Amino acid sequence: MADKKKETIYTEDTITLLLDEGKEVECDILAIYDVNGQFYAALMPQTPVEGYEDGEYFIYRYQSDGENVELSNIESDEEWEIAEDKFEELLDEEEFNNMEE
Repeated sequence: MADKKKETIYTEDTITLLLDEGKEVECDILAIYDVNGQFYAALMPQTPVEGYEDGEYFIYRYQSDGENVELSNIESDEEWEIAEDKFEELLDEEEFNNMEE
């Protein structure tokens, strides 16, 4: 996997990604979460992205200094699985919590 940094514009609820092809994609921030000291951001495109299935989300490494946000690609399949498993766990917890209300 290439280690390319993604250019981003960050608001409280969305991030605009500038993909490798120069295309901008507005994404909703689904979650920012920690796995063993490394933060990740799970993002959902607001409109379909060519080459991706509808409803497919993105997960990137996440860093922020409070003013600037930097996303970078996850470098290995193992790291991807760990980050995705944690995100799916968060989704399951949220679904369970919503059932209790």
